[in-house]
Amino acid sequence: MKTLAIIGTGFSGAVTAVQFLRYAPPGIRVILINRSGSMARGLAYGTNSPLHLLNVPAGNMTALAEEPDSFLSFCQERLPSITASSFIPRKIYGDYLSSLLNDVERRCRNKILLQRMVAEVLSLRPHEDGVIIELTSGEKLHANHVVLALGHFAPLDPPNIAAAQTAGRYQQDPWTGTAPVTTNRDKPALLLGTGLTALDVALGMIQRGHRGTIHMLSRRGLLPLPHREQRSVLATPAEFSARLLNGQPTVLGYWRAIRQQVEYAAMDGMDWRDLIAALRPITTQLWARLPDAERRRFLRHAQPYWDVHRHRVAPEAHQCFERAMADGLIKVMAGRVQTITPVAEGLRVSIRLRGTQGSEQLQVAQIVNCTSPNSNLQVVDEPLITQLREAGLIQPDRYGLGLHVDEQLAVVNAEGVPSTWLSYVGPMLKADFWEATAVPELRQHARNLAIRLAEHFRDYAEEPPAGRR
Repeated sequence: MKTLAIIGTGFSGAVTAVQFLRYAPPGIRVILINRSGSMARGLAYGTNSPLHLLNVPAGNMTALAEEPDSFLSFCQERLPSITASSFIPRKIYGDYLSSLLNDVERRCRNKILLQRMVAEVLSLRPHEDGVIIELTSGEKLHANHVVLALGHFAPLDPPNIAAAQTAGRYQQDPWTGTAPVTTNRDKPALLLGTGLTALDVALGMIQRGHRGTIHMLSRRGLLPLPHREQRSVLATPAEFSARLLNGQPTVLGYWRAIRQQVEYAAMDGMDWRDLIAALRPITTQLWARLPDAERRRFLRHAQPYWDVHRHRVAPEAHQCFERAMADGLIKVMAGRVQTITPVAEGLRVSIRLRGTQGSEQLQVAQIVNCTSPNSNLQVVDEPLITQLREAGLIQPDRYGLGLHVDEQLAVVNAEGVPSTWLSYVGPMLKADFWEATAVPELRQHARNLAIRLAEHFRDYAEEPPAGRR
């Protein structure tokens, strides 16, 4: 039986599976492999907190590119008051993805075999007409094609954190557990990072009854910006995109054009969010046009500002966050950790404040790493990634954004050759496409890949793949 294996069943893996099952010919086996038991949820949608809301309105969160109202209809069947502008708890989105997978499995039961496995993959090795998948349990599976649908990896440890680790008062990844490092809710805590993850963690701690001050620290102290309550109906001038694509491919050139257009648009009653939304269809082209030096300049200087404007937070969550700041429960600082010293009942943290020679001393009970997920595959210490990297089967990109693929999402090896048996879909497409970390883009990538693979399996018997790389 011809077999497709999908490794990782968060959003990208689940949607690829759903779409493949819809289009695949009969007689195919699909194996979904996930190392946690949470199929079709991943880290993003595994939360149970009602305060953890989607950062995109329900009307644009369909997982099925060809069915734009799929998610909205799912929500309205449960709560008719939900509109396209509503921001829904992420748990419900996990329920939706699970429902899609279960529904398509029922419809395909007599045509395609779907097998779900809770396991961790140790290695992938090309073999004859496919690949051998070795699990950490020692079991080996054979597949004709593998889709890597790995999402985010745990954030890297920041500098000067060793003392907190040794004291047992440091949490590297806030999503690996549901509870804070300590259970003392009256003591202050320090969150490293001031973005969306830090906001989620802070609100979650407050919901669980944390009463001590929650300090949030990042280099610039930039905070998430909110979406509007209602989606805009105003159209962005078409010449805006053309001007960017025809202008100088520099960070400064892009920045000036965007700021100028924001000022013009404001005179016509248009919000800056409309302009950011208008960039989504051309962001991949804008990224591709930048030479190496300009890409490095963007990542070093401009990306934090881009991120807070591009990746916004639900209005309700933002309001809760602002209330917590106004009440003194959350305090935000811009600066860097200089030293950490274990003391009785906690840690003394010395922070160099941004733009000054001064420092501030905090005493906290715990530190939680809320910095960005790590996508630099050169330093990811995971068995499968290590094996693929050392075998030359993947090519991590030079900026630490992910791995390289071709236009068909075939994984490019260390020699620059696209694989005939290994594909990738997920947020590490950012390396080549930049705009590839959110549902609107990933659902299209997943659908396109699934359709190509279905066609490939349909023709497999007549035209078997020629050679393995």
